[in-house]
Amino acid sequence: MRKKTYRLFSILCILSVLAIGVVTNAQDNIENDSNQSNDSNQSNDSNQSNDSNQKPELVPLTEQSKNAKQVYTQLMHAVYLQSFDKDVNGARHLYDALVQQMPESPYLWYKRGQLRDRMQDIRGAENDTRKALELDPEYIPATWLLAQILVKRATYMRERNIDEVLDTLKKVIELDPDHLEAHNILADLAFQLRQYETAETSYKALTRILPFEPTFHARLGNIYYNLDRHQEAIDAYQRAIRIRPNDPDTQRSLGDLYLKTGKVSEAQDAFKKVLNIIPHDTEANLGMGLVLQELAANQVGIGNTPAEQVDASELLQTAEMHLEQAISTAKERINNTRNPNRRANYRQLANQAQFALAHVCILSENFEKAKELFDNMLKNNPDDVDVIYGIASVYQTTEQFEKAETHLRKILSLQPAHENALNALGYLYAVQGTNLDEAEALIKRALEKSPNNGAFLDSLGWVFFKQERFAESVTVLERANQEMPNSVEILMHLGDAYTKTGEPEKARRVWQQAQILEPDNDEILQRLNQ
Repeated sequence: MRKKTYRLFSILCILSVLAIGVVTNAQDNIENDSNQSNDSNQSNDSNQSNDSNQKPELVPLTEQSKNAKQVYTQLMHAVYLQSFDKDVNGARHLYDALVQQMPESPYLWYKRGQLRDRMQDIRGAENDTRKALELDPEYIPATWLLAQILVKRATYMRERNIDEVLDTLKKVIELDPDHLEAHNILADLAFQLRQYETAETSYKALTRILPFEPTFHARLGNIYYNLDRHQEAIDAYQRAIRIRPNDPDTQRSLGDLYLKTGKVSEAQDAFKKVLNIIPHDTEANLGMGLVLQELAANQVGIGNTPAEQVDASELLQTAEMHLEQAISTAKERINNTRNPNRRANYRQLANQAQFALAHVCILSENFEKAKELFDNMLKNNPDDVDVIYGIASVYQTTEQFEKAETHLRKILSLQPAHENALNALGYLYAVQGTNLDEAEALIKRALEKSPNNGAFLDSLGWVFFKQERFAESVTVLERANQEMPNSVEILMHLGDAYTKTGEPEKARRVWQQAQILEPDNDEILQRLNQ
């Protein structure tokens, strides 16, 4: 209660400025009247004036002084009723009378606008606030109130006046560079509108105003993430984590970024920290599953980065466990939330986890389960190109070439420039030794988009091999080996091409290199024993 009293006293002290001019003039008049009275009576009352116990003569208030007293009293009463929600209607009537008496006071228009805003009279609040700013364009409280009103209107009007909202918030910050709330709203709105430069400026200001608030550092990280400024994003997330080490949201975002940038070990550590806090976290389980899938893929020679020697089957088994957990919790969230945006988000996470799980099944050679997962996803979206490509990969791996061709053709009907489908169909024909001219054309179209892709170069080299263009085959396969030096398949193809160009020693060397990578590969042993 004491705090409220002090607050009211402070407000009333400020409000007294409104009436000070009127009161001062009245006091001047009183002093003049008093002086005149003293001059006329000085000779008659000189003896009495020397009496220290004599009370001074009371001078009557002038009309101007009475008006000042009335304005001040009404103002104090209105503020009291408004501040403590005693009687907002009564306060409204008082402000109505006051703005009539003192229409040039921006403060009174602002206060009535503030009261109208509280009473949900948005249009009236806006009109009063604009009147206050017409009288004083740099009045910070009125500018901030207008910004808040415009935010509400933007919500009601589906952001039709969003530019004015942003401009008004920027005006508040121009007048008060440390206005915390204005920076916060402006940053959030600009981020939602993908005006990242504006959002970045305000979030930087917020980290200056409140340097130990981790939320603002994390949101800066989100901006840098969206702008592909990866190292700045990592630095911002790490600052947030230093302030709040057990923040699962920031750890999760950092894990996603590490995974995106190929820092698999760092991603694994970040997701592990999230799971230590929230074991059933959907996104962290998905992230951990993707990490382990990447590590397993590296182990079997089809990944993009080297990995430590870990049992691939163990990695795949753990990855499957995490992805199953992600699917389960995502479906549970879908059933338990009424928010349509949250449901859509969890559906997307469930699809991502199922897609990743299907690829884990391919790596572990559980092709039936992989196909079942892909088929389930296609029921909801039959033209999902990524899922169709996944099924095609299953059919191609299991040598069901006709079905693989059908699905790859469907992808190219939906997306003619799909480079992976172009390469896969071309390689499919190369493996079968059919449609080799078309195969060459398909793979070259893929290479136009990714000229240094080792897998695409391998496919083209194998087409040349099947066309008996062995010298060209060697040249292209050597390039493929440079791009993917640890690919067993490329090494075997290159060795085969060397045998056709009369270079058996080179063939043996690359086959031996392949054997180091996969000591138990029967195809390599057969080549070495020829």
